[in-house]
Amino acid sequence: MEMEVEGGEGCSKISKRLSITNTIQASFGLPDDPDYVFDIAASRDNSVMAVSLSTNAIKLYSPVTGQYLGDFIGHEGTISEISFSDTNTPHLLHSCSVDGTVRAWDTRNHQQVSMLRGPSSEEIFSFSIGGSTGDLVAAGSKAQVLFWDWRNQRQVACLEECHMEDVTQVRFHPNCEDKLVSASVDGLMCVIDTKGNINDDDQLESVDYFVDCHYSLPNDNLWLIGGTNDGSLGYFPVNYSRSNGQGQPSAGIIGPVGASLEGGHGGVVRSVWSPFNMRGDPVIEQNIFVWTGGEDGRLCCWSEGDISAKNQAWISAGLIMKPLKNSKQHRHRPY
Repeated sequence: MEMEVEGGEGCSKISKRLSITNTIQASFGLPDDPDYVFDIAASRDNSVMAVSLSTNAIKLYSPVTGQYLGDFIGHEGTISEISFSDTNTPHLLHSCSVDGTVRAWDTRNHQQVSMLRGPSSEEIFSFSIGGSTGDLVAAGSKAQVLFWDWRNQRQVACLEECHMEDVTQVRFHPNCEDKLVSASVDGLMCVIDTKGNINDDDQLESVDYFVDCHYSLPNDNLWLIGGTNDGSLGYFPVNYSRSNGQGQPSAGIIGPVGASLEGGHGGVVRSVWSPFNMRGDPVIEQNIFVWTGGEDGRLCCWSEGDISAKNQAWISAGLIMKPLKNSKQHRHRPY
């Protein structure tokens, strides 16, 4: 293998040839159906290298010498991901599988030390360990994000409204331990706050589309309004500065949801109107926060006094000419 390396200023590229120093036959299969390697992970001190195989086994090697150190047998389905624990327990290897389990293995005695199982043995595609105490396990499954407490191996939450398809990646933020990022085949990435009680009602961090934006001149606040295919809306603050120091507007950062409107619509929301004029001053009273209209034929009025309460929107029943349909299958696409 040849690799080009950039030299210093004024120097030409240096070509280096890399050669194979060791080859390991990790598994043996039939010539027309060979076993193969899925994933490779190494301990923090690089003393152990773990390799997951298509035989549903995990083998351990020395990354320096290639010496075989042992194996872990137990998964009954394809192993989705493997990773070593943090510095507090560097001897622990964790793995997840489509058999619906997350397991912990001790590399010192080559034994399984614990196992977490998802509901109905749903396939698990990814996992991450973190949280404020470092004992929260998050896993991505079929349209679900699952949470367990490692200390008592009890499932503490199951989020079912963040994603509509397989959740293929979950990762705790390295600097904000309470924040989990999930990604799915549905094309969405969600930021989940794991501080306190974890539930779907507090996790309107993902949207299927953006409806509108609202700027309040007196408060100098810019809000981005996003919605889901199920009819929920969220107001997301956009944090920005007027100049980047070079006389140009700087890029904004979308913050966590500041207000959620749920329970009024049963389909895609197409329009949002706030009772504010161009200066951001209210033009009518009666504590009205916003009016919304959607593909379900509903016109909803939301009260600012209790934005987060469900089913508190006033609904114009006269606009409803037909029963609600599944918005995911019957959404209009005018764009």
